Amino acid sequence: MNIVIEAQHAVSLDEPRGVGHYSMHLIMSLLERNKHNYSLSFFDINKENRNYERAESRFGKYNVPLHECTILDYSKAIREETVYDYMNYNEYTNTKADIYHFMNFITIPTRLEGEMITTVHDLNWIPYDEGTSPTLKPLLRMSLDRVEKMKPHIIACSESTKREVLEYTNMQEDNIHVVYQSYDENELFPDRDNKHNAISTVDTNCDYIFFIGTFERKKNIISIVKAFNQIASKYEGLKLVLAGKPTWDDPKPIYEAIENSPYKHRIIVPGYIDLDTKRLLFSNAIGFVFPSICEGFGIPVLEAMACGCPVITSNNTSLPEVGGDAVLYVNAYDFEELAMQMERIVVSEQLRNELKSKGFEQVKKFSWSKTAEHVEKIYDLVGRR
Repeated sequence: MNIVIEAQHAVSLDEPRGVGHYSMHLIMSLLERNKHNYSLSFFDINKENRNYERAESRFGKYNVPLHECTILDYSKAIREETVYDYMNYNEYTNTKADIYHFMNFITIPTRLEGEMITTVHDLNWIPYDEGTSPTLKPLLRMSLDRVEKMKPHIIACSESTKREVLEYTNMQEDNIHVVYQSYDENELFPDRDNKHNAISTVDTNCDYIFFIGTFERKKNIISIVKAFNQIASKYEGLKLVLAGKPTWDDPKPIYEAIENSPYKHRIIVPGYIDLDTKRLLFSNAIGFVFPSICEGFGIPVLEAMACGCPVITSNNTSLPEVGGDAVLYVNAYDFEELAMQMERIVVSEQLRNELKSKGFEQVKKFSWSKTAEHVEKIYDLVGRR
């Protein structure tokens, strides 16, 4: 079967995150398994962004055909329906295939010869309206209209996302398939022996609670600071490490909460960290807190468990699907409950060891190879129709 995978998000950044992380790892796993005849499509108007170069670097070893469109501005195309519909996708990518898999529903066209599959990562932006970029909302709505018009097969990254698709669109349940994501399995593992090596911004010889994520409202970082404030006076050596950087959302309230904390000298904000540092911080933390208000999947929970770090996360959206019985759950809107669970982690080595063991078992349920295998079954199903 001939399958074209839209690889825009996998090749457009030097360090893919979010949808790019998903796209890159899934594509690699599919190409490694080599069950079908794959080719990759992507855009780069006038070759200004070096997307072809990244595609060659990441996927060249698989000898996969690369179809680059250099005559159409991708950002403009997906925002202006008249531009995107000027030609069908086959023509401007010079492709012909049985199935086209778009890694994000934002990128689907409305003219295509072939079966269409798209991944929907979440529709949290509908119920959690205040947590979405005002400039992004019209694009998301227009893209969702395309989904309802084209009615592709949908890969939802969690049962939670599937429920959102059923609630907020006219899509039929038979066309929605849940396929879990995974984490960077080769790079994230317990790494306590090297804790003295790579971290210059964090003293890992002390006890600390760790968070990593984008600095935006839905990650609930202010609640983490409030919870830390409640327990910090009892544990003078305890620190809080908040890693990550802002996105479109105004981070000022987060930084103000940190600055106004009576324990601000014990709150460390290293900004963006690389993969090695992330592994070390997960591996040596006393616990990982991720009280997000909503998540389509929640990869950081997997990452923490893979590194042997006890996890506290929210009991909403997809997070219970990822954490299973291996994490502690809290109401995302109750920072006092979060503080109580943080204190339990701090005082009980037995609880930490129990969560660590359960986490190692839970994380075995996820791998990119399993994700790719499940996606292949959907290709087979769609190809037979």
